[in-house]
Amino acid sequence: MTRQCTTPPGTQGNVASYTAVQLAATIGITRAFGYRITPAALLAGAAINAGTHAAIDRGALLLWLAKKTGKTGYIEHCQTVRMDDDGTLTREINRPGTAWMELDTALHRAIGIGAAAVTTWLTTRPGTR
Repeated sequence: MTRQCTTPPGTQGNVASYTAVQLAATIGITRAFGYRITPAALLAGAAINAGTHAAIDRGALLLWLAKKTGKTGYIEHCQTVRMDDDGTLTREINRPGTAWMELDTALHRAIGIGAAAVTTWLTTRPGTR
């Protein structure tokens, strides 16, 4: 199995837009509930999410984790077959409907929870307000 980028061609800039929307939503939602997040905490959480998002979407980190957890067989087995307009069948290992995408989504969610925990800890620790 080779390293593959899960981000479709032409959408490589999605990390920047994803991070910007996430920052805006975090600020808006927390302020709506009356909370204030320190800038350092907000930037730390955003940096964790943006950096890992880019690394995961490149594929090498996901493959490394799959090998360490014994999930490479799952990735190789759960692929999709798509038919092009001309009737040609194409096997895809890392597009929607594959194990790769399921593992990618799960990893993004887990890291998002970790980034939120870091942001919360940095904001609520004594002496930060």
